[in-house]
Amino acid sequence: MRIINPKYNNLSYKKEEFITKNPFPYVVLDDFLEEGYFNQLDSKLIKNNYFKGGKKFNTNLELNKEISLNESLPEFILQITDYLNSNNWVKILKSLTGIEGLRTTNVGNTMLANYHEMGSDGFLGSHVDHSSDPSNGYPHILNIILYLSSEWNTDFGGATLFFDKYGKKQIAKVEYKKNRAVIFLHTPYSFHGVEKLRNNGNTKRKLLYVDYYSTSFDPYKHMTLNFPNKWFSHGTTFVFPKTLQYLKRKNWFYAKSLIKYKLNKIRSNF
Repeated sequence: MRIINPKYNNLSYKKEEFITKNPFPYVVLDDFLEEGYFNQLDSKLIKNNYFKGGKKFNTNLELNKEISLNESLPEFILQITDYLNSNNWVKILKSLTGIEGLRTTNVGNTMLANYHEMGSDGFLGSHVDHSSDPSNGYPHILNIILYLSSEWNTDFGGATLFFDKYGKKQIAKVEYKKNRAVIFLHTPYSFHGVEKLRNNGNTKRKLLYVDYYSTSFDPYKHMTLNFPNKWFSHGTTFVFPKTLQYLKRKNWFYAKSLIKYKLNKIRSNF
């Protein structure tokens, strides 16, 4: 059975749409998985709990979120992540982005956590993800997220939010919809988050997330962006709505990450 909808076997026709989006390049692909495959996947996701051996987050910026290590996931989910890490799919992503050095990570399943869930009242604050492949330091330059919960209602919230280059002002919003994929350029300025969940009861916000890297340390040079197109090294960095929140002891980890981010940003300009 085919996994991906055949209409996404080439994404060159989406390239102009991708590159012109604000605040940074992204594209929304509805009905991403082939219908029959998604229906089989959905019937199993509804009946079973696949959060195993991962990590839970409950902080001021990461609330009621869980990630499950790939080694704990069933085969029918791993088939999707395997395809999204395949040479064939990477070639399709090149047709969308024009990034020739595009590649996947060599990190094994014991370290990867591609399956995420978020429960009632959960949210994810404005942030940029890690900048580098942990195995070789290559730049992290692209993300794909795939929404999996068929029982989701847009009134529940949970949309993906895109912010300005400072991570402060919301610029765009992609509603959570079953079998919808969102591909977006990951740069040091690609701040994004998850809208707070509300009135969703026991319904979980489920998704798959895969990231991509480049063998070039100047991966965006062919793009005109609304911010500097220079890559620089940083950890996952969150932005609080109010600066004073960084002064709380429990938020010191976030403060240290932001300080390192800003120092490396300054260095990248010299």
